[in-house]
Amino acid sequence: MRAIGRICGADGCRGGWLAVTMPEGAPERAEAQIVAAAGLLPLAPAIAIDIPIGLMDTPEDGPRPPDTAARRFLAARNGDRISGVGSRVFPSPTRAHLAILAAGGTYADLRAHFRNGQHISKQCCMICPKIIEIDDFCRADPSAGLWESHPEIGFASRAGRTLPSKHRPEGLRARQALLAEAGFDLDRLANGLPAGRRHWMPDDLLDACMLALTAERIARGTHEGLPNLTDRDTLGLRRTIVY
Repeated sequence: MRAIGRICGADGCRGGWLAVTMPEGAPERAEAQIVAAAGLLPLAPAIAIDIPIGLMDTPEDGPRPPDTAARRFLAARNGDRISGVGSRVFPSPTRAHLAILAAGGTYADLRAHFRNGQHISKQCCMICPKIIEIDDFCRADPSAGLWESHPEIGFASRAGRTLPSKHRPEGLRARQALLAEAGFDLDRLANGLPAGRRHWMPDDLLDACMLALTAERIARGTHEGLPNLTDRDTLGLRRTIVY
């Protein structure tokens, strides 16, 4: 097997980005840290990150294909008939939404500007600063090693089924078991991070570990994409959720 080097999974958290890096094939040697967006690219040549990258230009362009495909992916594997799995993949903002926020606009401004349900959710608005950061990096260097992924898709793919919510004890246990089986020492990783929930939450670490496994698939060329691996937005950025 060819040498791949280091890979990284990055999940947004209260303190910035929770990044889990590891040598290829060695989750037991993974390291976790919290970094600013500018600190991500030096960590590894392949980074799977939970953030929308390729975007639609305006709401009139319709739903973003990866979001629709990801909801279908989770629904198709929802043999336990868990309610609300589609809400785990929220509609992404368009560049028109981001332009208003980047100019200093607020959520109220978005609601006033976009009528008939074309505004984004408040939850999505709260992470738009992170989306803008990553979009700026990708626009400056479309070949940068940042790949959009989604931990829920990764967990469902690895488990062969959509898991219970990560906010329920059984959902947390299922994710912890999958990651432990892969070789991660979650207690060691948690102990190496700053104490206190103002920096990160337990599910952030689980998601970042799963994203690191996806980054390994990207580096090996065994990844798949939703809806495919070829879709691009009008700026030429990859518009796919890889897993």
